[in-house]
Amino acid sequence: PLRFVSQRPEEIRLAFAEQLLTAAQNLHQANATLDPHSGKRVSFGLMRMANIEPLFDVALALFRQGAAEGMRIHLCVYHSQFPLLLRSAIENRLDTTLQREQPEAPFTLPEIRQRLLQYDEPEQLFIVLGSPVTEVGRDHDYDWAMVEPSSMRSLIQLAGRVRRHRPEPWSTINVQILDSNLRHAERRDQPAF
Repeated sequence: PLRFVSQRPEEIRLAFAEQLLTAAQNLHQANATLDPHSGKRVSFGLMRMANIEPLFDVALALFRQGAAEGMRIHLCVYHSQFPLLLRSAIENRLDTTLQREQPEAPFTLPEIRQRLLQYDEPEQLFIVLGSPVTEVGRDHDYDWAMVEPSSMRSLIQLAGRVRRHRPEPWSTINVQILDSNLRHAERRDQPAF
């Protein structure tokens, strides 16, 4: 459960990021794949937030926290308000990386290989921190996802992005729905969505 003791947005967003990071590390531990080239455990995860406005602050807080010892986080922020050229470049990289019909395909991509070779940590998390645009028209396959509460349709769309290209049975928890929305914590007297 999300817990916030402060009323100040910057402190709430920091606490929110801390809780997201803990959840991401747990989801990674349960859903990581072994890179056959380096022997490192790798996962590709999605943190989907309901609103674009706090994304930047949460991304900075995640970056500043770092990860547990032995873990490296690679963070990509993705939302609909990027300039079109930049958004297109991000979507192109995500479209290429998250094609998982062949589960080991991402490990052959030069950008992924470079990052796995560049950093020594045996646990490597590739995280997309995104807005609802992550659900629209994207054929992405993540290992795990976490999401703020939203409409049932949105939750179904998000769940459809997890292990999308890999039909084999999977009994490990790989989708986490947060119990409250960041906007609710910041504006307790207003509806969250």
